[in-house]
Amino acid sequence: MKTVDREQRSFGKNFAERNMGDKMIPVDFTVLLQNIRAEYKDKRTVYGVPVKFIDKKKSYKNEYMDIELPFGPAAGPHTQMAQNIAAAYAGGARFFELKTVQILDGESMHINKPCISVPDECYNIEWSTELTIEQAFAEYVKAYFLLKFMAVEFGMGRIDGFSFNMSVGYDLQGIKSDKVNRFIDNMKDAGRTETYKYCYAQLKNELSTCELFSAANLADIDTNIADSITVSTMHGCPAGEIEKIAGYLLTEKELPVYIKLNPTLNGLAETQKLLTNKGYGYIKLIEGNFRDDLKLPEAVDMLANLLAQAEKLGRFFGVKLTNTLPVLVDRKQLPDEQMYLSGKPLFLLSLAVADKLANIFGERLPISFSGGLDGHNIAPMLEAGIYPLTMATVLLQGKGYGYFTEYADIIGKVQKNANRPQKNKINILLKNSLADTYYEKKRSGHKKNDIGLPMLNCKNCQLCIKVCPNRANIMLEAGEKRQIIHIDAFCNECGNCATFCPYAGKPYRAKFTIYNSPAAFATSENSGMVWLNGECKIRLNTTIRHEDDIAYKNLLAAVQAKYMAVKVYE
Repeated sequence: MKTVDREQRSFGKNFAERNMGDKMIPVDFTVLLQNIRAEYKDKRTVYGVPVKFIDKKKSYKNEYMDIELPFGPAAGPHTQMAQNIAAAYAGGARFFELKTVQILDGESMHINKPCISVPDECYNIEWSTELTIEQAFAEYVKAYFLLKFMAVEFGMGRIDGFSFNMSVGYDLQGIKSDKVNRFIDNMKDAGRTETYKYCYAQLKNELSTCELFSAANLADIDTNIADSITVSTMHGCPAGEIEKIAGYLLTEKELPVYIKLNPTLNGLAETQKLLTNKGYGYIKLIEGNFRDDLKLPEAVDMLANLLAQAEKLGRFFGVKLTNTLPVLVDRKQLPDEQMYLSGKPLFLLSLAVADKLANIFGERLPISFSGGLDGHNIAPMLEAGIYPLTMATVLLQGKGYGYFTEYADIIGKVQKNANRPQKNKINILLKNSLADTYYEKKRSGHKKNDIGLPMLNCKNCQLCIKVCPNRANIMLEAGEKRQIIHIDAFCNECGNCATFCPYAGKPYRAKFTIYNSPAAFATSENSGMVWLNGECKIRLNTTIRHEDDIAYKNLLAAVQAKYMAVKVYE
């Protein structure tokens, strides 16, 4: 559920006036495939993420899916581009809640940048995909084929051991529009689409060079890209409207459906008390959202009606807990009037909603969860019968996608008890979590020094690489040293790398940048290069120190010799 009708607001610069650097450029499927194969052969990584091999006998089932592990990235920055999804799969993720699509897309979107801030808890001003719906669909199809290929060729798991969950919003009229309706239908059966046919043909062309992936594997790839759907609606959306949307998807689209509920179901007083008790009392809540949003009694009646409808149809229905919590921007955290809270405080708020619903519905109502999950809580959540589990905030910190590998090991040790919510275990987990000091506010901000971020020879802590959801910063072997370079087409200037960089600078501005087109090159001021008419055009807007002269020459030679980082845009 989102709070504002952004068609009625025009925060941010006009799309045409924005820096090309904040616009992501999709990559051709063939190039993605070639890059992944080359990187895996060389380093056993995929877009910088070490490959995790999953036991093919692992199985987490419900009425519509059978996957190897019941977790993955939430609808957000980690499921917007094909390379993001491939990186998550490499780490061990097997359930993918794809970035939300809606009738407003592409150049109609107005998202201020930076759009992510992670001082400890996380804030964002994103909402649905920044791509057009057609581009988003293409990214999901490309990712689907990449994962099928990686599963077999790299031996990473079962070819059918993962699940894509599409996410749509924000009202019935928009979801029934030709654009969104076509997206849903194509995600259910992509076989007739040009994107599917193209990926199929390109993968077929690669068969002679594959060791394990065969023509039989290719022929067995289903045309069903996503086997379930999540509904996201605006804050203040009436219960009747939400019920109509879910009913439409259950009956007309014949899909397993999740409704994403909001943490405001806890009420203003309980929410404020919980945040204050854990040291987050400084967060400014928006009282109007609690007044206008769905109330618990309304939600209970709506869910009972939809459960009855789904049971009559013999179809799956569940809830996703929860959406982010809208709060006020009061200290210039992000360039907007309000922002969306996630992370540890959202875990407690979402778990409180899960406890309320489990007490009422018991095992009858399946619960998926996405609020503030990490290695501290995923095991007890699964033991309480809550899954699939999706996450975003933790992936924007520290090890980034690398956390998936750790969490896969944690989940592998969990003794599965049930695939439906266990109200007694949820109640105990909530009580323990509310008393757990882990969820208390620990720090404010990240340590930075006063030294500007150099283009060359920084500390190479690699934080900017790890925390980037789009894989826009990469390490390149350049002579005797390794240098970090920036990939313009992968970057939407979310700002997350700047938050974690220990220098007083922004990697997406300071690092040598590879551009996909002369237009992108011309509208940026970064030092960098672009290929124009077969020649390399270079811009240098900083002074190279004498002691860095050799490093700079080695960097240029490495970039041109290892043209993969540039070639991804052709």
